[in-house]
Amino acid sequence: MAKGTKKYLETNGTGEDRNFEVRIQKLVRAWQKRQEIPLKKRQKLLALWASGFFDGGYDRSHLINLIDRGVFTIVPYLVEGNPKILVETKIPTYRPWAFTTQLALNFILDKINFAERTLIPAAINSMFGAGITRTFTEYDRVINLDDNAIKYGRNVIRVIDDADYIGDVAAKTRDDFIIEGDIYKLPTEYAKDLYSKYADDISSDCRLSSDYHPDKISSGEWDINRLSLREYTSFIDLYLYDEGITITIMPYGKAAKILHTVEEDGPGGTPYDFLGYKFFPGTTYPIPPAWAWHDLDVTMNIMARTAREQAESQKDIIAVTPQNREFGKKVTTAKNLDVLEADSPKENIAKLSFGGVNPENYNWMIFAEQMFTKTGANPDVLAGRGAQAPTLGQEQMVFQNASRIVNNMNTRFQGFMTSIVNKLAWKVLQDPSEYIPLIHQIPGVGDLPKVFSSADRVGDFYDFVFKITPYSAQRTSPEVLGQKLMGFMTQWVLPTYQFAAQQGAELDVPAVTRILSDYMGFENFNQFYRTAIPHELEGVGYAMQPLGQGQRPKGPNVGSKSPGQQNDTFGSSEPSRTANMNQQQKRTGGGTK
Repeated sequence: MAKGTKKYLETNGTGEDRNFEVRIQKLVRAWQKRQEIPLKKRQKLLALWASGFFDGGYDRSHLINLIDRGVFTIVPYLVEGNPKILVETKIPTYRPWAFTTQLALNFILDKINFAERTLIPAAINSMFGAGITRTFTEYDRVINLDDNAIKYGRNVIRVIDDADYIGDVAAKTRDDFIIEGDIYKLPTEYAKDLYSKYADDISSDCRLSSDYHPDKISSGEWDINRLSLREYTSFIDLYLYDEGITITIMPYGKAAKILHTVEEDGPGGTPYDFLGYKFFPGTTYPIPPAWAWHDLDVTMNIMARTAREQAESQKDIIAVTPQNREFGKKVTTAKNLDVLEADSPKENIAKLSFGGVNPENYNWMIFAEQMFTKTGANPDVLAGRGAQAPTLGQEQMVFQNASRIVNNMNTRFQGFMTSIVNKLAWKVLQDPSEYIPLIHQIPGVGDLPKVFSSADRVGDFYDFVFKITPYSAQRTSPEVLGQKLMGFMTQWVLPTYQFAAQQGAELDVPAVTRILSDYMGFENFNQFYRTAIPHELEGVGYAMQPLGQGQRPKGPNVGSKSPGQQNDTFGSSEPSRTANMNQQQKRTGGGTK
């Protein structure tokens, strides 16, 4: 039994409810029951986003996908690449170690592809529900260090799907949580080896199929889990807030036993991070942004379908009197600028138009799009699709108002990333076997080697502050960076340069010019821009020697007249030609005397 769980046994329920493990299973089941309605609506939003791509046939009912437009306006604003970690400390002697730790953590984020595998999926999930992650260590071996057995593994940051997340069904807000966890699957045979003490209680969720007939597989009642390569078993990890431990159990209906217990001692306690933007009072699950887009998306597509049907029913016909039927046929088959003879053609023939799009539909569609822009805080200018206002000043106001709402989301996302980074930093700093060779690039000097090793660690984890550089997860094009640098130079550096020079500052104009040329993509810049003093990055510390002039620094020929081994790559050298001629003459009976 887990440490401290005796306090949960004193309940007023039945004998079965007084069992802690059974009660935990029932609480998990109650949470899943409570989340059925939000999860069904989440699936509805996801289906609108997919727009029938994964369904059979072809659905023409979703002409304008506002859900997709909203997702790929906000998500790229939140994250496009790995963020940059900044490690700070107030203790001066710890700053070198803080900088080395900063290099190591940024290296780890690049190694695990943090943005692609974690941040972007979590940000997309938060558009339809919540972005949830779990930071933990997967132990795979044991290392003996100083007569101590130390578990060793790799640090993992896993995105948890909303359907697999477990919360506290009795809590009114997330601050009231006592339990938090997730459901996952393990190969059955592996789980029996891992929890060998309870191997008899572990069984697969379902038996694998032996009949792969397409008709059975394509039926709606087919269990997709039966097509797995191996048998799998579901498990539940639950973090107990007041105990500071994570326990492993099996779902309701299986053996009610605690299979494993792990103490969690990292920052923040819980290994889970939860990203949500709009929390209704008294609820623990957020209202996702896509829910505000849902009705507008449906309304827009109803009008778009109506307009499309009107356009498809539009037709132009030629009406003639019975006496002029043949003339009407000639009109329909006539080419451009053909000449036809007719008496009073305006009286005997007429063009009639039927159907066509009602212009009022366009007004309604424009109205729906404007409401979507205001509700979703995703104007075209924010997504780079174009301008929406007639003047630059009005466009800036639209962008600033939209940015205010999206910046609120970005603030929450920034805290979400920072919490994950703090958990990762804790695990890296507490690992006694951590050893990471690093390279520190210094412009003008070169690459300096550095090593992050737990043996060199100084201070305590809480002596350092781990931050995310604001907006470092976003990516900006080189053209925009060039414009920003140019504006910074003209609006601040140059106007204040006279005062800066009095304080000993110098402006390296060639260096700034080279940086601007890189942003603008001038690859041949060094061919037409030269300075009196060569730049340190232009030097090449290697010069080829003429062929045949190199001598061995060591060997039996040192100090002798022998030129040493020479290169015949571009033709035989003079000694080589003489040796070849002597050898040939000896074969023919001649030779030099």
